[in-house]
Amino acid sequence: MFRLWNQLTKPRVTVLVLATVLPGMYLGTTGYPSLLEISITLFGTYLMSSASFILNQYIERERDAVMYRTKQRPIPAGEISPGFALFLGVAVAIIAFIILTHFINLLTAICALSALLLYVFLYTIWLKPRTEQNIVIGGISGCIGPLIGYSAMANALPVQAWVLFLMIFLWTPAHFWALAIFLKDDYEFAGIPMMPVVSGIQKTVNQIFLYAIAYSLSVIGFFFVDERMGFLFLSSAFVLTILILVFAYRLKLSKDKILAKRFFFFSIFHLFLVSLAIVIDSKI
Repeated sequence: MFRLWNQLTKPRVTVLVLATVLPGMYLGTTGYPSLLEISITLFGTYLMSSASFILNQYIERERDAVMYRTKQRPIPAGEISPGFALFLGVAVAIIAFIILTHFINLLTAICALSALLLYVFLYTIWLKPRTEQNIVIGGISGCIGPLIGYSAMANALPVQAWVLFLMIFLWTPAHFWALAIFLKDDYEFAGIPMMPVVSGIQKTVNQIFLYAIAYSLSVIGFFFVDERMGFLFLSSAFVLTILILVFAYRLKLSKDKILAKRFFFFSIFHLFLVSLAIVIDSKI
């Protein structure tokens, strides 16, 4: 049962979502969030994120069945029924909303639910099968982590929360398009209009480089938005910015699928380190 739950809920992706919640929590209070506040907020977010991935797999069960990477997921593999997956996804989402509303606040619960609704309806159902820009617009759902964290502590969403939101919004296309390059044949076979399939790898790597620049500027820009950011964040942001730009430029020149896969994983590590630098520098 634990194996099926992990296959349905993408725990490695969820960990990154949770990592983006923490900067918002630490920035949203003048002191330190308590262990209980952190635990409940992260647990509620984990459940809502898990619910969104379960519902995503319910909706995409037919496409998953024809893609090599996804055909062994629990629903197309016949390990659980589509009806049970739908019930489980809805039930977990309701539980998450109740937990966040009761123990944190309504604004936090609404932010978390908004992420689910955007991911399921805007991205999975509407955009993903229709446009190569699916991840740009649909990626909004993955940017809400900082809003969840900030609202959990401040019950408000000031400009710092929205700059963090923008940072992840600009990070998302380069991150997912790199994976789409590596999995181009799979997406093409399934008829999913990801950018490498529709517009080719050359345009995709060019777009990755442009978004890497925009993301890097937003990271540096956060230093000027929050007065608590100091030398640690600025120096970390500067080094990390150079690294991701060099990596993106190498990918632009090579158009290599293996390098694209490495960029995908590096971008995860990059966002985690940026989040960590924000958390640490906000309290020293």
